[in-house]
Amino acid sequence: MFKRMSILEKRPGDEQAFFSRYWEERHGPLVARLPFIRAYVQNHVEQQYEPSSFRVGGIVELQFDDASAMDEAFSAEGSKAVIADEANFLGNAAGYIIGDSTVRMAGELGKLVVLLSHDDRRAGTKEFETAVRQLPGFVQFIRDDVASTITRPGSAQPGQRVDSFFHIYFDGTADADRAGPKVARMADTFKLGVFRMRTTRIV
Repeated sequence: MFKRMSILEKRPGDEQAFFSRYWEERHGPLVARLPFIRAYVQNHVEQQYEPSSFRVGGIVELQFDDASAMDEAFSAEGSKAVIADEANFLGNAAGYIIGDSTVRMAGELGKLVVLLSHDDRRAGTKEFETAVRQLPGFVQFIRDDVASTITRPGSAQPGQRVDSFFHIYFDGTADADRAGPKVARMADTFKLGVFRMRTTRIV
């Protein structure tokens, strides 16, 4: 399956609670009406661990059969309503092409999403991944490397640079919350952003 992710930033001055509620209840159904979507998962930020190098209100995971299906979805008639509605809750956004990957719901598990930026995205990450896997309550690790970036049409700001997304699952929210600060402090040679997420599957 072909996967696209997006980082969504809330508007300056908006509360995170407003952003999440509007995104899930109002905007999500508009996106869900687009054709060819195989999976649509919203990752809502519940906790951000410092230090952090990224601005994140939420992270989108979209899955399609292939790149052509994604292009058709975002050029369909329904995409006009999606774009028009963005001004009601969204500050800035950027899309990231992952390519072949999976979408997994957190369910009863605790989920961290880690954003990483580095001149050489493979440098130093082996030790990072090994350390994460040894944290108490660790269950699963999914790595999504970015193939290319899609800038939001009409945006005056460039998208945030991300080389890799890590989806890290734990036995529960408590284990994820204990792991978050430890993961955030692992940023020795690269920029990290670590977020505990509440996941909602729309499609």
